[in-house]
Amino acid sequence: MAELSQREQIALHEFSVRYRAALAKQHQTPEQSLGIVKDAVREQYEQEQEAKRSPSEPSAPTQEKEPEEPDQGR
Repeated sequence: MAELSQREQIALHEFSVRYRAALAKQHQTPEQSLGIVKDAVREQYEQEQEAKRSPSEPSAPTQEKEPEEPDQGR
């Protein structure tokens, strides 16, 4: 491929900048969609925080199991 002149390089660069801007504009996430996601995340976070503050069932005391002895090959 032949070397591009400085003028051609500048034109190609300007085109790539405009092309990227057009792609970014075309694939923007609508604010409404972002709002829905933010609300869902906030609601889940609040539910998790509420669950941490007031456990629904008091936890029973845990009893540690004693390790079982391996069979002696009988």
